[in-house]
Amino acid sequence: MLASISSKFLLGGRTEISRGSSLNARFNGRSNPNRSYTLNLETGSVKPTSSSYSIPATSPLGSVNVDKLIAQRLPRRSLQQEFYTSKDVFQADMSRIWNKSWLFAGFTIEIPKPGDFFTYQVGNENLIIVRGDDNKINALYNLCRHRGSKVCLEAKGNSNRFVCPYHAWSYGRDGKLLKANYMDQPNFKKEENGMYKASAEEVGGMIFINLQENASGFEEARQVLEPEIKPHGLEQSKIAYTADYDIEANWKLVYENNRECYHCNIGHPEYIKANYDTSFTYTDTGRVVDPAHPARAEIEQYIEEKNASWKALGLQCSPDSSFPGAGWYRASRTPNRKGWVTESLDGQPVSTLMGQFTDRDMGSCRIHTLPNFWIHASSDHAVATRLTPINETQTKAKVMWLVDRNAEEGKDYHLEKMLPFWKATSEQDWELCENNQLGVNSHKYQPGPLSDKKEAGVEKFINWYLKNMKAGAPQLD
Repeated sequence: MLASISSKFLLGGRTEISRGSSLNARFNGRSNPNRSYTLNLETGSVKPTSSSYSIPATSPLGSVNVDKLIAQRLPRRSLQQEFYTSKDVFQADMSRIWNKSWLFAGFTIEIPKPGDFFTYQVGNENLIIVRGDDNKINALYNLCRHRGSKVCLEAKGNSNRFVCPYHAWSYGRDGKLLKANYMDQPNFKKEENGMYKASAEEVGGMIFINLQENASGFEEARQVLEPEIKPHGLEQSKIAYTADYDIEANWKLVYENNRECYHCNIGHPEYIKANYDTSFTYTDTGRVVDPAHPARAEIEQYIEEKNASWKALGLQCSPDSSFPGAGWYRASRTPNRKGWVTESLDGQPVSTLMGQFTDRDMGSCRIHTLPNFWIHASSDHAVATRLTPINETQTKAKVMWLVDRNAEEGKDYHLEKMLPFWKATSEQDWELCENNQLGVNSHKYQPGPLSDKKEAGVEKFINWYLKNMKAGAPQLD
């Protein structure tokens, strides 16, 4: 339903070419299949077929003063419209947030051997994530130091070296320039013309990159993330299934959606059967079971019992939902509802146990890293989501299901049983985000009040975003 944009036109949807006198192409809007548009193939103009519809502008007229917008944002309210629709803000997002943050790129199991690689596109930057001869992971900018051509044209594979398809300059797995024909001339040194590097770190089977070459700040995150995820054995897992989505919404709307479960009772009928998330509320001291919940005492006792049993097994348990340190990472272990041993439609196992587990009822380990990643890891499988912004109103999501590497499809796990829980939950979220974007596009949109009790996570995300937008602002000489 929401798996991809099926038309080459950014508005998406089914395309019909008709040979008329004006050479028009008609196509239906993706978020509203009853809405149709006309593209004049000679002039390139797009107009609604019906005058009752209009295409919202993705950016206010004229340039946007991003820093003024940041200063004007009111606490405990959603962001101003321009943060979700403006090209100027989007460009600032890319330069101030995405070009300077630690981004989840993929899993170490995707590149187990030296020379194994995959590429990751972030804005204008294409990175080669490759395992080097020393078994360490390198993140290389995918451009030739000669005249800038893209070097690696494959999305993934294994290579002894990367050879530019333009003039055959070749680079090693560490990015060093190995050969450049006809460059034996004064003032040219191979050691000064290697591929540009980004920073790369791995923790608990996950790969994070930072587009800055010598980025700092990862070690404090490692101390929090590694103890929580290590028991799940992601390094000894395999990717059983991947779903790619094109979401017609700004990346911030997508992450805001993830940071609250205010919408879960109406939006996620499958998810709330397995989890207690809707039972919690926020106070000045943090997240607690809602004092007005009829089963408060029972839920609190069950959570306390599960945490005690996990600690007795030596597991790290951090139920606190706050983002410590620099505020871009968190990890916790949360009990499933009583009777649910994994995040599946019926709560029953969907695969063999992962990592070091011998007991199935291990709740879910949840990791979130801003701005682009979250994972829910049960005892028998894990589901990870990677976000990547495309423009001010489009975001790509890559959802990956992981199981133990020795599990056999059709015997130990069945996709038709494992996928539906998170496939439904993800697609429900994407639709909610797309509807959110459509409303935000309206000239009537104004930032609305956030619920202190249910949307404290959204406020925390927005504060992190604004803080880093301020920190990344260009400095005047």
